[in-house]
Amino acid sequence: MKLNHRFAEALAAAGDRYAFVQREADASGDPDGERAPGAGRTITVPQDWSPAAALGLAQLLDQARPAATRPRPGLQAFGGLSPQLPEDDRLAPETGYDAVISRIAGSLTWSVARHGGLDSADDAPVFHREIAASLRGRYVVPDADLCRHGGIDWAYGLPVPAPQPALQPDMIEAGSAAAPAQLRAVAEAATREGMLDVGARVTRDRLDAISQACLRCSGEGEECFDPRRNAALARAMRAALRDGIAEETVERALALARQGLAADALNTQQQPGARHPQSVVQIPATLGQAVDADEPWHFGTEGTPGHSMLPAREFRDNLARSIWSFGAPALAFKACPANSGPVLHINLPAFLEPGAGFRADLFADAVRLWSCALTLSAPRSAETAGTLNLTGIAALLNGAGLAYGSAEARQVVAAIGRLATLCLRETGGELGALAPGLGPDLESAALPAPFTALTAELERTSSRFSPRSALARPGLTLACALPDTSISALFDNDSHGAAPVETAIIADGGMAGGHRLRDSVRAGLQRLGASATEIETAEDHAAGHGTLRGAPAISVTVLQEMGLPEAVIERIEDSIGDGASVRYALNRWTLGERVCRDSLGLSADVLERNGPSLARALGFTEAEIDAADRHAHGSGTLDDATGLPLEWRAVFSAASPVDQLQMSAALEAQIDGGVETRLALDGESTIDDVAGLIDQATALGLRRLVLRRNRSGLLDLLPAIDFDKGDYTTEPVAERVIERTVERTVERVVEQPAARRKLPDRRKGYIQKATVGGHKVYLHTGEFDNGEVGEIFIDMHKEGAAFRSLMNNFAIAISIGLQYGVPLEEFVDAFVFTRFEPAGAVTGNDSIQHATSILDYLFRELGVSYLGRDDLAELSPDAADQGGLGKGVAEEKLAQHDAARFISKGFSRGQVPDNIVMFANAARKVASGQAGGNATGETEVLDTLPASQDSKIRDVSLYSGDPCPECGHFTVVHSENAHRCDACNWTSD
Repeated sequence: MKLNHRFAEALAAAGDRYAFVQREADASGDPDGERAPGAGRTITVPQDWSPAAALGLAQLLDQARPAATRPRPGLQAFGGLSPQLPEDDRLAPETGYDAVISRIAGSLTWSVARHGGLDSADDAPVFHREIAASLRGRYVVPDADLCRHGGIDWAYGLPVPAPQPALQPDMIEAGSAAAPAQLRAVAEAATREGMLDVGARVTRDRLDAISQACLRCSGEGEECFDPRRNAALARAMRAALRDGIAEETVERALALARQGLAADALNTQQQPGARHPQSVVQIPATLGQAVDADEPWHFGTEGTPGHSMLPAREFRDNLARSIWSFGAPALAFKACPANSGPVLHINLPAFLEPGAGFRADLFADAVRLWSCALTLSAPRSAETAGTLNLTGIAALLNGAGLAYGSAEARQVVAAIGRLATLCLRETGGELGALAPGLGPDLESAALPAPFTALTAELERTSSRFSPRSALARPGLTLACALPDTSISALFDNDSHGAAPVETAIIADGGMAGGHRLRDSVRAGLQRLGASATEIETAEDHAAGHGTLRGAPAISVTVLQEMGLPEAVIERIEDSIGDGASVRYALNRWTLGERVCRDSLGLSADVLERNGPSLARALGFTEAEIDAADRHAHGSGTLDDATGLPLEWRAVFSAASPVDQLQMSAALEAQIDGGVETRLALDGESTIDDVAGLIDQATALGLRRLVLRRNRSGLLDLLPAIDFDKGDYTTEPVAERVIERTVERTVERVVEQPAARRKLPDRRKGYIQKATVGGHKVYLHTGEFDNGEVGEIFIDMHKEGAAFRSLMNNFAIAISIGLQYGVPLEEFVDAFVFTRFEPAGAVTGNDSIQHATSILDYLFRELGVSYLGRDDLAELSPDAADQGGLGKGVAEEKLAQHDAARFISKGFSRGQVPDNIVMFANAARKVASGQAGGNATGETEVLDTLPASQDSKIRDVSLYSGDPCPECGHFTVVHSENAHRCDACNWTSD
């Protein structure tokens, strides 16, 4: 095999661009604040790699490898390259891309030399240098499996993990008798998966609630795992069973929690989800002909069992309806070979050099080198030696100044596919390997200027396939698919596969507007002859200025003339710099209430109604707001950049679905593999639109097509709809409109500022003293007239002034919230089970015996006393005294004495009667829903007993508990012969 030095020379000419440097992987996490795996790790990569690419590599290099190796004895070395063995037991993760290149290039070179693929032993260093340089310059990028495990058997003496077999799609023959039933099954499976997803999430939440109920319990020993003693656990288990979760699953979750595995209970319950193969319908060309002629379509052969018939258009429409609804099935119009073996991605944008155009010679060398390496390294019994995947087509065309949908672009891509096929045939002939067939001839003489080298390279490469030996080796597949998401960041490309470039801009936090022009778009403008000023103008149009300075209609100057202070304008500018639209940057909080009222003259009603967006209230029209938004944040495209010539704007216009179909068809005609064509249709697309694309793809004869519809605006609107206030009646439309208008008026009233409820000047409440972890705590409560808590005070003993002040002000904040209508339940749910010191055992409170913090104790006490939250108490409320001051009355009997001590004589100014009787637990049972249907939750106060009984009050434990039919008091005593009431002397005789 003839070897050139082109890749090494290209890297040398680039200077320090490809020099290895140590870089910290991008540490920015996702929007939820989670740190990405591998973030912050120092990794060695070429200098032109972005932080995102370094992070992607760090996530791939997550396996420990031998830290030191030695040559494997008994094996020949070629060019100083020999297999290795671990020298000792020390392990460490690989530190960068240089290690990946070393083991992949070394193992392939040694394999090629061992199988006689080189003309002489002196060619081994040259082959190794060229392979390594192609990887280092990202002309070729290995797939994820090669990055992780490629060559580890040669470099470290470790076994290579067996590749996971590719999931083969379920093929559905459009003309088979089973096709209608199979298509119905596809729709049913899509619906079932959605339902199963909901069920899995409900199961996860319910089992997690069981685990948390055990984890947060502050009881002793087995009490936390006994639903009869742990009210929170009982509630969680009851909810799980109510939602249909199997009793065995609930029992296993509780058993795992008892063993200290509560956090892992869910993972052990759920089996890993099975991989479901994609369903693919094979559409023959005859179906398209039947649709055009409006003929019937036969499923199966006439006269055979299962034969059925349907109009071809109806079948096509049914297929379109399924795709429109579920994004399935996929479509195939020609046979497509399966991709197997190692995958190498040929990164097309890397071959486009600013001064030299497309380096066709480098591209041909890449195909020849890697096809030789993969072919000689593959077992002779393998189905294929691997796959060479062309990627980055749209970014290449952008950088060359060609419109994706133009005929010239399709001609260029077809020529690239043909050259790759010719190179595979040439290598296959030398090595005795299978080779792909040739597509139709091309008129390559008319290729545009950046690709003239393609014409010369095509002419130099022979189209004949003459194997020098018997075809005894597997060949390679040439395809064009999207790289796996795990390595997509390694390319630093603006597009992948044959997909078009999405927008003209890309996020960049270092730019004023938070975005910049994509590298391929900037290169394309330069290729078209744009000056530096024109490129800057285009970037301002697409990415925005990040400021209102110089904006039309709504500018900093206009805001100053309106009387806005500089501090307010700076806040508006900061908000816009953070990405807020102009519409919402002008809001009541950014402007300030005083500025809105005094400087802008906006009424309180306008502020309440339009507070989040005051742009229209300030007199700006929608057109002016949109113009200011485009100035600040850009349009994202260059289609409407009036500062650029029309023909330049056409180059960067969005590609249509038809453009993508035609591009895929042009490339598939020249390669033996398939082009992964995925069309994402607009959310407003109709079933007819999908049917039209199916007809066009059928006429073009694509190998594989996946269609899906993006979500519509309604899907984004659903979370914002308050369905509790919706109108779900079955009344006529006219009446519904009137009712909705009334509801809007009601909503405006609700949106008014909440009024603060005033506590009475003389108010009820209680004081609870307790000790938490050795620290005394006094809780004072104040109540509204209806008994709801309206204020709290917290006093602590022997604490520092700062801590006491914080607790006092915290109590004031809670009190203000309660008076403005914040439910006590919200505060209880927010603060129970918080953990900080002081914490520990609780004394002085008969319902709570342990607390994880002061706040946990306080809000558990408030929840038990005011909300009936028995689940927050360690002791059964039925065994506790209603006042929380001592032992309760046992067995729900009437209290015999001291009932009056629960009402403050000072509050009632001595008007409390001496003979009131408390019925134990009556109010608590009503609060918890255990009282009878006529219970009111009020405490009965008995009338004054007759004078004859003043000195002889009956033991209240002897009362039967039945009401007196005469006076209604529960002072009835049952005897063998009669019933008598101690209150009114009624008897049953």
